[in-house]
Amino acid sequence: PDLTLNVGVRWETDSPIVDMNNRMNSFDMTQLNPVSGTPGVVKFMGLNGFRTNPYEIDMNNFGPRVGLAWKPFGSANTVIRSGFGAFFAHPFDGGAPTAASLGFELSANINSPDNGVTIPFRLQDGVPGLNPTKPVLNDSFGAVKVGVNPNTAVTFFEPGRRTGYSLQYNLAIQRNMKGGVLVEGSYLANLSRRLASSNMSINQVRPEILTAASTQKDRPYPQFTNVTLNFPTLGVSNYHAMMLRTEKRFSNGFNFLASYTWSKFLNNTNEGGAVLGGEGGTYSNLYNRRMDYGPSENDIPHRLTLSGVYELPVGKGRAFDPGRVGDWVLGGWGVGGVVTLQSGPSFTVNTQVNTVFSAIGALRADVSKNPNLAAGERTLARWFDTSAFSQPVAAKFGNQGVNILRGDGLVNFDFSAMKGLSLPGE
Repeated sequence: PDLTLNVGVRWETDSPIVDMNNRMNSFDMTQLNPVSGTPGVVKFMGLNGFRTNPYEIDMNNFGPRVGLAWKPFGSANTVIRSGFGAFFAHPFDGGAPTAASLGFELSANINSPDNGVTIPFRLQDGVPGLNPTKPVLNDSFGAVKVGVNPNTAVTFFEPGRRTGYSLQYNLAIQRNMKGGVLVEGSYLANLSRRLASSNMSINQVRPEILTAASTQKDRPYPQFTNVTLNFPTLGVSNYHAMMLRTEKRFSNGFNFLASYTWSKFLNNTNEGGAVLGGEGGTYSNLYNRRMDYGPSENDIPHRLTLSGVYELPVGKGRAFDPGRVGDWVLGGWGVGGVVTLQSGPSFTVNTQVNTVFSAIGALRADVSKNPNLAAGERTLARWFDTSAFSQPVAAKFGNQGVNILRGDGLVNFDFSAMKGLSLPGE
């Protein structure tokens, strides 16, 4: 009678995206290309003994569940609750993509090899690579010799792709106090792994050979304009929170609810950004992703909410009855309010100019000291110490991590006055 225990397990899987006619491509990152002599070959489903699935099916998605509610030592007023579960994400989260169809579409991707310094093509010469004839689907597909401006952008899925998952657990202690007041303290966590993230280019020049003079020939796969992983499952997020709550349910004309959350939310995965190193973006230096892990843009360390409703003791059937006429004016009134106080969201400082010619999008700025100002020193024009930031030198990524600054917090008050009226005949 003092313990409720729930134990279970769920198994699920999502089969890979396939085309019934095998009109999909993959990519071998290590095989030498017969055209360029460098690694990287486009592969086609079901041709020359190649597999028919763009990635393996993940059969290991077992999600245990455990939950309990316990009244310790038969207590009538105290309950301990706890739970744990493993939950699996949609394979792509952002929606099922329709990419990885090279060789079965009429398209061309032509980029400047050095971020706009060199013209990719001239209109008077026509669009290179846009050939309406059916291409030959073999290991030379789309490749050009090193030094020739490429015209094929490769997209593919990780062959060993796995389903994202979340480990969620919590522990709470609840106690009923006098006057119908409930007090609760709890801890909860959500640890997520293998989350599908923004598309990631893997054709970035390695930092040890990257210079301001780097061009297409210095990329790992110079025979292709770009090589991109579709929704790679490498995202990590960690959320921990302590919550305190007290509640009085409505009785004697009054109720209230107060809750406070102290939390930390860190991740390195997509939150709406789609460019390399950009604000809200997921990636900067492909070869050093440690700098991409930091406070989430949804990280709110402190949040306090207070709410309540109070019925004034004036009116028919209440402590002060002003009579039938007075009840229409003074009776049936109640007041309510909601107060919300919370920390500001985090953000990153970016540069206007991209000086890393092997990357796309904005760069994170260099930071030389703690850029946060004391609350009394902040203004709209200078919310943080702008002198702490500078443009990175050419061909170098900024040393700034993600979201090291915070915007303004939220202070919100809502107030209401309500009057209940009885319709004739009631």
